[in-house]
Amino acid sequence: MAAPEAFLLQWKREKQRRCGLLPLGGQGMKAKAVLILLGILVGVGLLVGLLLYGSMRNNEKTAEMPLPGADAAKQFVLDKGLLANVQETSTLRSGGPVFLELKGTDGAGVDKTVWVAGKSSQIKEYGAVLTQDGVSRESILAKLKDKGITEDQVRDLFITPYDYTSGKITWFFREKGDRKHMIWFDYTTGEQVWEGYEDPTAWKLTGN
Repeated sequence: MAAPEAFLLQWKREKQRRCGLLPLGGQGMKAKAVLILLGILVGVGLLVGLLLYGSMRNNEKTAEMPLPGADAAKQFVLDKGLLANVQETSTLRSGGPVFLELKGTDGAGVDKTVWVAGKSSQIKEYGAVLTQDGVSRESILAKLKDKGITEDQVRDLFITPYDYTSGKITWFFREKGDRKHMIWFDYTTGEQVWEGYEDPTAWKLTGN
């Protein structure tokens, strides 16, 4: 083959290779494989990062916090004007978060509930509602009945903040027995917010 023709053929081959029309050589294939592997590793790394972030966010919302003493909590809500008087205090635990509940009335004499958490020296309010502003216990029992859950199967049914961060107030239900079935209903609308089990494997105990 004449020198000009050989040069022209080589030039055409090089142009085709650059345009991806010819297969890569051994070194090119190795480089491509390395790039693909790096892309996979980066993707896996991002996925793991997102999962860890979600886990951290979930822990932030539900990890149990310390509770103040009852006397310190009463003084806190009175000083802040959250309640005009405190008639009852109780500890509530709803599938993770724990709150000190204080019931009483506001300045107008309307029934009101406030939830707090934190050390006695660092008390924080996590929600407050007027009893008249939410759906009734009977309405929630009716919703549970629609799900095949009768009142005699109810272990807990009370009003509580959904978590430490959202500000959402809910009716919390926990079923009796091994399943420890839990459901949260929005306090003002009665719509279901979440459903789960305190023990993720408990459903197996009933054969469901």
